[in-house]
Amino acid sequence: MKPTIDTDDVLLNALMKNSPDFIFVKDRESRFVSINKPQTELLLGLHDPGEVVGKTDFDLFPGKESDAQRFFDEEQEIMTTGQPVIHREWMVPNIKTGKPIWVSESKFPLRDKKGHIIGILGVSRDITALREAELERDKLTNELQAVIDVGAIVSTILDPQTLVHKIVESVSERFGFDYVGLFMVSQRDTLSERAGEYAYLRAGTGETGQELLSKSQKLKVNRDSVVGQCLASGNPCIVHNIKASKLLSSNPLLPNTCSEVALPLLGRKETLGALTILSIQDNRLTERDVALLSVLAGQLAGALENAFLYKQIDIELDEMKAAMKQYVRSGWDSYLGKK
Repeated sequence: MKPTIDTDDVLLNALMKNSPDFIFVKDRESRFVSINKPQTELLLGLHDPGEVVGKTDFDLFPGKESDAQRFFDEEQEIMTTGQPVIHREWMVPNIKTGKPIWVSESKFPLRDKKGHIIGILGVSRDITALREAELERDKLTNELQAVIDVGAIVSTILDPQTLVHKIVESVSERFGFDYVGLFMVSQRDTLSERAGEYAYLRAGTGETGQELLSKSQKLKVNRDSVVGQCLASGNPCIVHNIKASKLLSSNPLLPNTCSEVALPLLGRKETLGALTILSIQDNRLTERDVALLSVLAGQLAGALENAFLYKQIDIELDEMKAAMKQYVRSGWDSYLGKK
């Protein structure tokens, strides 16, 4: 007795009705013949699968012609060659949310009883969360390596002036920030200000940094700016949207600045200064990024203290040598004078 159930139809119908994956069938012209509810609702933002039947991706993704074209080209290639695509990962537009998603997709040619290819079956799964987790892991790995690299670079420099410039250049290059500056807190009283009252820019990246240095940019150590608040509190200060914040941007020559973070450079006994990072993107840095950069700031502070200590020792040695020379010269002058 011949089977009374068409297993092919039963299996396809069961998949279309019960699977959480996106499933569709298209004809030779890449027109939808059948589509399941998850793809209809979650990907296309429609309610009735019947609304999709007879349409192409060009109809369903207005304004996304390049995406529709790559779908069409791939499907026509599959139906021409008979070679399926298995678990290919790529990004596709999501009409419902307006944000693209990552899918793992397989497409198979469909054949009639004579073996002729009459269409295509597509099955895809949303893997956005997985891909984002992988990208976040890779980002963290790269940032950790950048911290190690910058720390290794600056640890070998003992000249303070060279060091501050190398710090901002290395941080900017390794992390891809739009602008990086380094402020140092004033350590001596003057006629116009007290020690610790202001922080002066000592290094900055790009032409903007050079112009600010030529103008001797300084910021008061108080809560009126991102850098000032960081120095006043001794804690990182982050502003995700400068325009919405009451704090003034510390860089008037970068009017497009959207977010800023300042990290204190904490020495053994005092706050040496702050590293300021500016971006033209809102929410450029997360709290995790700030925690990671704070570790780097600690390394930079240590490198600065070592450089200052080395410089001081070098100065004292020069003074000692000069004093010794003077002492020897005086001794000889005295001895020769007696003769």
